[in-house]
Amino acid sequence: ERGPMSSTHGVIGPLVYYKWKGIECVRTKPTVNKRRKLSINETKNRGKFAHVQKFLSRITPFIRQGFHNYNETQTAFNSAMSYNLKNAVESTEEGNLSINHTNLRFCKGMESPLTDIALTVKNNVLVCTWNYDKTLIKELEAWEFRSLLLLIPENPTNSIDGVILGNALCEKEEQLNLLGCSHNEKYHVHIAFVCIEHSNRKIDSTYAGTFVFQKR
Repeated sequence: ERGPMSSTHGVIGPLVYYKWKGIECVRTKPTVNKRRKLSINETKNRGKFAHVQKFLSRITPFIRQGFHNYNETQTAFNSAMSYNLKNAVESTEEGNLSINHTNLRFCKGMESPLTDIALTVKNNVLVCTWNYDKTLIKELEAWEFRSLLLLIPENPTNSIDGVILGNALCEKEEQLNLLGCSHNEKYHVHIAFVCIEHSNRKIDSTYAGTFVFQKR
């Protein structure tokens, strides 16, 4: 039902008052059968949502940088949820869920110009080096883009580690002391860049690969 009415908004009893294209409207509140058995697809979708939410909650500080203002109508975390639910979660026929790190993004913006990414570990220090496609950053002020280096442990009970707003893109290297990391743990490494000059310019996160940390 649509038509002129008072400027009441919200739920009153069984009715929901709202505005649509500048017109005051009212509709009945939908009934929810909480005892209804969920369909197979609904159960799977709820499982995926919970899995991605739990995974991303571990990297929230990086998401706040990488998905800030990605969608003006959503928080950074909700934007990351929407993107990774669609692109990064995988399930087997048995219903087991996993995150595809190749498709995972904790930062979304411009196409990544990075090439030849390499990881080396020496004396408990991770060194991530890269080159870049000069044609893709020709119009960028590369020194204004600072690194987000993210280490995600395979074991979800271990803590993440990383660098927020580290070296500039044009420096072609980022380092991280690994003494806070877990011995014999496998880490997935992702790298992205955000502009520090109060803009929303960002560069897509890229999966750099894995390494197993052995404390020496």
